[in-house]
Amino acid sequence: MDDGYFPLRYKGQRGKAPLVVTLFDGMRLKDLRIGLITVDGRDARDVFSQINWGVITMYDGITFGGFNYIIPERNFIVVYGNKPNLEEVEKALRAHFQDDRGREIMGVLERLTRIETRWGPLYLYTDLDLADARRIVEGYQVISKYPEPIRYAHVIGRAVGMWREKS
Repeated sequence: MDDGYFPLRYKGQRGKAPLVVTLFDGMRLKDLRIGLITVDGRDARDVFSQINWGVITMYDGITFGGFNYIIPERNFIVVYGNKPNLEEVEKALRAHFQDDRGREIMGVLERLTRIETRWGPLYLYTDLDLADARRIVEGYQVISKYPEPIRYAHVIGRAVGMWREKS
């Protein structure tokens, strides 16, 4: 799962960004679903619950459409290609939001675990056994360190976001 492109003028809940969930059968894209979330809003969890299949989900981070966010509850692997700069994230959260999202987002980011994969290091947060999560992630690494379900969601989300802006 990943979000898509949105223009900076949408920041501060002034626009919508796509949220894309891909479903794979082995290495084949079987289906996809797209929802729209408010940039910097609080609706990503609700939109995700409407478009998710309830299977193990790989998330490209936990923030989508700016600082809209989803704290996964079960059967999840949150993937970061690079370790987030915790000080910068916390600074941005404090500067722009006076709600509990900072505590929730930072709570996940502080628990990321570095793993080594054949394509290089990743940072994961998961409720699965870490060895199982690593096997799943590596099984979908084909052309980069980003697993194909996330890579596909990113490409589709970007295309949908660009198309929406031009419409």
